[in-house]
Amino acid sequence: MDHISRFPDGVLHHILSFLPTKDALRTSILSKRWKLVLDTYPILDFSWGDCAGQSSDAMYSENASDEYRQMLTKFMNYVDTSIFRFCKYKLSMQKFKLFLVLPDLELSSHLDKWVQKVIENGVKEVDFGIDLPGYLHFKKPYNMPDAIFAAKSVTVLKLFGCNVKLEESFCIKLHSLQKLALKEVHMDDHLLRRIVTCCPLIEDISLRFCWGFKKIQVFELLRLKKFEIYSHLSKPESVEIKSPSLESFHCSFTVRSVKPIVSVAACQGLKSLILSGSFVTELLLQDLVPKFHVLESLRVGDCPVLKKVKISSWRLKSLEIHSCENIMDIEINTPNLLSCKYCGSVVPVSLINAPSCHWQVEFSLMNTLDILWYMTLKEFLAKLNQLVYLHIYVYLTAIMVRIAIQVTSYAFVYAYLEILVIYMNYLMHFLFKFW
Repeated sequence: MDHISRFPDGVLHHILSFLPTKDALRTSILSKRWKLVLDTYPILDFSWGDCAGQSSDAMYSENASDEYRQMLTKFMNYVDTSIFRFCKYKLSMQKFKLFLVLPDLELSSHLDKWVQKVIENGVKEVDFGIDLPGYLHFKKPYNMPDAIFAAKSVTVLKLFGCNVKLEESFCIKLHSLQKLALKEVHMDDHLLRRIVTCCPLIEDISLRFCWGFKKIQVFELLRLKKFEIYSHLSKPESVEIKSPSLESFHCSFTVRSVKPIVSVAACQGLKSLILSGSFVTELLLQDLVPKFHVLESLRVGDCPVLKKVKISSWRLKSLEIHSCENIMDIEINTPNLLSCKYCGSVVPVSLINAPSCHWQVEFSLMNTLDILWYMTLKEFLAKLNQLVYLHIYVYLTAIMVRIAIQVTSYAFVYAYLEILVIYMNYLMHFLFKFW
């Protein structure tokens, strides 16, 4: 006997919330009862990319076939019907998620209408993404309707692949907003500041690969816990955050020519700090880290300018340094550090005070595994109290050799490496002889 079907709708909706969207939809074939439950399910998840079953060439082409356009139209009609059913019967809508891959913006009027309807319904979470062929995606993106920024009920707002522009006279009413996530969105500095000013409950801000920003400023958000910015398109001049409640800050710029002024010194409650890009220098680290008295986790990576890491902290528990190709010297005075991961190509000269720290070390080498390298590595390892894992990736002329050692004793590691050096030299000699 099926006892689960007898549960109230709210309980069954809660069960469905743990399933992927496709699996939740399949429950409609179980019985009429489950179909009715699904019809009132308050999470509307429409992802055309998952449902299309088309090749990426068909989905991301301005010259999409008639068959593809017909399938897309049917899917959009399904979305249309679902939204209007909810609105007609005044059903509560918890979350509206939409991701569409469009060949052009001919059907954009449907998108505008959907946004308006879900906002009128009082939706709590909006996850809205539009992907277009390359030229349109960046040059002529979809213009997000103003109505989304007057949604008093929205607590989570995620936007992807659109342009956001509001008239100065428009009144932003996102009074309940707690999380703002923008990805590949075009927006200017002034509008971002307006949104932040009008949303005092924001706890989480994420800006990923957006463009249009020059001077990013986030001030006086008393509940802000997390802020992250990734960029490979725009070239912001500065990032300035002033929020005493901020606990996590992640700043990453992949373009080497981008060196913005990053200021988060006013965020005294910071516990987690992740920095990546050419703006990260020895001076920046020496200036920032001591100012965060409760900092527990620090990650520094992909910093081509960084040559020396000098860190002194009594509260730091986790440290990671990776892919800093020019780093030569590490000096850390962190008595309470519990874990440290170092990934690089150079064995650094080090001065280490971290008696209880567990180390994970990875090296990526290009034909350089020789006796001199081994002696340098041996000197470095001798300074580490507790080495847990040692990974060595050696890229030879035509092959890559990966060595992973789970450390039981340093004597074992040194003996293993001595044999390895002899073996690798023999292998390199063999390869160069026949190629």
